[in-house]
Amino acid sequence: MVLIAAGATTAAAAPMVVLYATPATNRAIVRPGAADALHLNGRLFVQEPNVGHLFAGDSDRPYRLSRVTAEQIVQAGSAQAIAGLLRDHIAASNCSFAGSGRAGCRSHLVFIDEIDARFAERAPNLKTPAWRGRTSRGQKKRAFPNYVPRPRPGQPGYELGKAMEILAALPFPGGGTYANRAHFYIAPGVISSLGIGRGKYHNLGRDRRPHFRTYEGLRTALQRAGGVWLEMYHFDTATRTRSPFTTREWMTHPTRFTRYLTAPGAAADPALIAKVRFMMSRGAPLTHAAAPAVCQNAAQPQTCQFALASLPQNAPILANGVGQYRMEGDEAEWRAHVKRLFFP
Repeated sequence: MVLIAAGATTAAAAPMVVLYATPATNRAIVRPGAADALHLNGRLFVQEPNVGHLFAGDSDRPYRLSRVTAEQIVQAGSAQAIAGLLRDHIAASNCSFAGSGRAGCRSHLVFIDEIDARFAERAPNLKTPAWRGRTSRGQKKRAFPNYVPRPRPGQPGYELGKAMEILAALPFPGGGTYANRAHFYIAPGVISSLGIGRGKYHNLGRDRRPHFRTYEGLRTALQRAGGVWLEMYHFDTATRTRSPFTTREWMTHPTRFTRYLTAPGAAADPALIAKVRFMMSRGAPLTHAAAPAVCQNAAQPQTCQFALASLPQNAPILANGVGQYRMEGDEAEWRAHVKRLFFP
């Protein structure tokens, strides 16, 4: 395989392909040693725990990604502690993998896994008199308080935003800043909340009350990041299974997320869209009207997802790269699209 280490010493510019699955799944996608193998050319990165399984020896060391859990971020607490945690992972020439000890990661990139509702602002209590009640059909619309979400010190979203501000002021020896070296996986619940919520802050329900969470502090963190990865699948905690976003969610949620990422009520900023990427999983999306015709064929689940990712509103995100999480059973189909787009 071709190894171009220079690609991993910069801030991981788009396009970027991330593999986050079992060694067998990743090998089926990369096909190391085959004539049509996906090459280590500065685009392909491997998330844990795949040390010593995907490629022979340590040829993939510059493309192994370090990982920090959201729990570690929350436990760190203060902005200074969070910044120190991420800086240490970015600067290190090795990283730890579960059950594998020190792995020798040299990408100098850290992925935060995963950003969830813990990073939201505290919502108002809708059971108080000011928020109670609904207006019936034909009645004059009720005036609710003008709720403006405000990040506050001590909240994980606020502290993470301040931590990324610290890292954005710290030059990285290879170019850019330490903040550029941090990437974030965004949990499906966050994407769905911002995709469904109405109003300036994407937090209002049909009754104009703030039923959904806001992520004002988190947004400032993501704006300074090197990458923002949208997990385009739901996770059922009872069955421990994943299912792709529905075709309707694919057609609306990414666009609404990029708008929120930019600023309340603003049009999406192309410079911020360039940071956003899709993280896919196996399976066929639930299909709704107006979906691409290929989505009617359950035998082509990944072709459907790539068709949705290629829609005009999503194509600028797809151009930045793509990742896969647990693609068992769909490896060949997902690989075909990735090779066509990013490894021609």
